[in-house]
Parts: sequence; C-alpha cells; structure tokens
Amino acid sequence: MKRKEVKRLLKEHPEFEAWVEEDSMRVMAVRKNPGMAEEMFKRWNDRKKGKLDFDHISQKTKRASEMLTGVQSIMDMMADYTKKL
Repeated sequence: MKRKEVKRLLKEHPEFEAWVEEDSMRVMAVRKNPGMAEEMFKRWNDRKKGKLDFDHISQKTKRASEMLTGVQSIMDMMADYTKKL
C-alpha cells in the first residue's frame, strides 16, 4: 500500500484513523511500513464487527422510552377528555 492509499483509507474511515492515533506505536508502524495499514484495517474492522456498543444502544433505548412516555401521556389526556364528554 502506498502513502496516498493510506491517506485515502484514513480519510474514508475516520473511526479507524482515531483508533490508529490512540497508540503511538501504531502510528510509527504505519509510517515505517504503509503496507501494514491495510492489515491493521482488516483486524480493526473484524474486531469492530463483533463488538456491541452498549453505550449507543442504551442512549437509543432511553430516547425511545422518553418518546413512548410522551405518547402515553398524550393518549391518557385524550382518554380523560373523551370521558368528560
């Protein structure tokens, strides 16, 4: 892999770029041997596929719960209103 290809790979995948920059040894390895970036990307991508992001899932669940609570309160108000009629 050439340097231009490595730059393109990092630009297309900013999460991978952030992962590489977390460790100075990874940065040095990619600078010394740009061909290693492709191997690192494959390992990173395989590891990423098997990983569940519980923080992201819990945020979405919380948001959905809040929306459902809001809908439920609206439905309760409508039911109370129809009972009064």
